[in-house]
Amino acid sequence: MIGADKGPSPIPQHHGHGTSSMSPREPQRTPPKTLAINSSRDMLEKLRREIDRLAGSIIRQEIVDHGLNAAMTAWHLTDWVWREIHSSTRRPTLTASAGAPIRELKQFQELVKRNCAELAHCEGIAISTKHFTFSRLPVFSTKVTERFKINPDPIGKDGGVTRHQFPPPGETVTYTAQAAELWITDGRSLTPATEVLEHAFQWWRKFFDEMSTL
Repeated sequence: MIGADKGPSPIPQHHGHGTSSMSPREPQRTPPKTLAINSSRDMLEKLRREIDRLAGSIIRQEIVDHGLNAAMTAWHLTDWVWREIHSSTRRPTLTASAGAPIRELKQFQELVKRNCAELAHCEGIAISTKHFTFSRLPVFSTKVTERFKINPDPIGKDGGVTRHQFPPPGETVTYTAQAAELWITDGRSLTPATEVLEHAFQWWRKFFDEMSTL
């Protein structure tokens, strides 16, 4: 009878040498865990958005977040692109471009860094964030600076904005904001992180075009 308590179910008996009367479970496809990022093209578009957010930010915490996210995305694109290329018909195109066979991810990553120094910086940031140390070239560090910036629009109290009082008649009211900026330095000069990341993005976009069907 349905719902009747018949006591505990008998334990299935196994017969023979490790065999079971139960049929093997069919393998199930692992559901995606990448939050709707499904291809290298999706990752490239994500990188574009992150660079734009960095360029539009002046608050210290925001530029740090956006800069770190963009650098990690730029470097992780090597994994996504290699995943799509290594077993596809585009592999010969990559070999022709490299001038030598590319058989594994590490070889592909070395090729990327040889052709785009900015992506070597992105690797350093991404690896250092995960493992806390990074001993490969290039030698560089990151730096956050603060300066005052004149802006025609109020940016919000989190940006430390102060309105200029009593502007001359006919002139636009302006605001002073304390703006944070993110830099990458080799010890001799400072380069804006947005510039480094933009170069990385443009290199990837050109690579996608050369591979045509990515």
